[in-house]
Amino acid sequence: MANPLSPEQILDKMAKYCAYQERCVKDVTDKLKTFEITSKEREEILNYLIDNRFVDNNRFAKAFVRGKINQSGWGLNKIRFHLIQKGIDKEIIDEAMQSFDEEAYRQRLIEVLNAKAKTVKAANDFEKNRKLAAYAMQKGFEASLIWEVLKEDFGD
Repeated sequence: MANPLSPEQILDKMAKYCAYQERCVKDVTDKLKTFEITSKEREEILNYLIDNRFVDNNRFAKAFVRGKINQSGWGLNKIRFHLIQKGIDKEIIDEAMQSFDEEAYRQRLIEVLNAKAKTVKAANDFEKNRKLAAYAMQKGFEASLIWEVLKEDFGD
């Protein structure tokens, strides 16, 4: 391999990595492991990034929730699962989950269901709703909300 980077160069790279988009501590730790530095240097860089707010799990979790609902059309169950996979504490996840607009979330579910409804092939309304519900659950939406929306907004 070519000349390995110095810890200062790695810190600069990592600062840019964190400034580009929100990152969690786990993402930064995993990325730091790809560089040829000691674990002490890795820890010092991570601490610097945390102390200087390049990395913040609270900020990351809120941005993750917002982005996954708005851009990806994910439900809260799927979002929670992925945040747990990222090593985010339960308290931070719970707080981030409170930061979304419930009416906008419901509207997002309706949009997801409407888009899918155009492609679902079913013999009857019951089968169509069952397929729509299964799809929405796969996207991480809560069963109770899905059935409520299907009953109220899609007529049964």
